[in-house]
Amino acid sequence: MFGAGFVVAPSPMLRIWWAHGGASGPIAPGLARGLGARDAALGLGILAAVLRRKSSRGWLLAAAGADAADLVLTLTHAYPFGRRTELVTLAGIALYVLLEIYLAVDQED
Repeated sequence: MFGAGFVVAPSPMLRIWWAHGGASGPIAPGLARGLGARDAALGLGILAAVLRRKSSRGWLLAAAGADAADLVLTLTHAYPFGRRTELVTLAGIALYVLLEIYLAVDQED
C-alpha cells in the first residue's frame, strides 16, 4: 500500500513521513517514487509467489533487507521525527523486518 502511494502521490505521502518540511526539496518526489516502486515490486513479487504456491523466501528476504535499510536511515535520524514518533516507527519497522525474516525462514522448500 505504501509503495503504490509513493508512486502515485509522492508529495502527500512524503508529508506524512516528513511532516516538518523535509520533503520540500526538488529531488524528494523522485526519491519517493523510487522507494515506492521498490516496495511495490517486492510486494507484488511476494504476492505472485504465494498465488503460484511457490516459495516467497527470496522476495521476503529482499523486502527484509530493504526495510532494514529504512530502519538504519531512521536510526541515523535521516527522518526529522519527534521522539515518540521515532520510537514507534523504529519498533514498527524492527517488528516488520523480524516478521519478514521469520516468514522467509519458516517456509519449506
